[in-house]
Amino acid sequence: MPKFSVIVPVYNAAATIERCVKSLIDCGEDIQIILIEDCSKDDSRNVCCLLEQRYDSVFLLCNDQNRGVSYTRNRGLDAAEGEFILFVDSDDWVDGDYVSVFGQAV
Repeated sequence: MPKFSVIVPVYNAAATIERCVKSLIDCGEDIQIILIEDCSKDDSRNVCCLLEQRYDSVFLLCNDQNRGVSYTRNRGLDAAEGEFILFVDSDDWVDGDYVSVFGQAV
């Protein structure tokens, strides 16, 4: 069971999601990265599929129709296995100590 689950809603983020996920992977912590693709109109789903194949800690869920960010985050909460939950947007990237800072706070 990972210590942290990071929930990342994805909508029209083909240009940014890889950088986001790579920055989370670079944290080097015991994390589960949950990407929830919300029926993007761009190539986001394909990019997310490739990321899931490349990294063992990345898991992809796909909404059956566009549901919006609140529903999508809640779906990620249902799938989260970590002791602690973090949220990151698909156009964000984090510093290498992002997860460890939260780990020190708890």
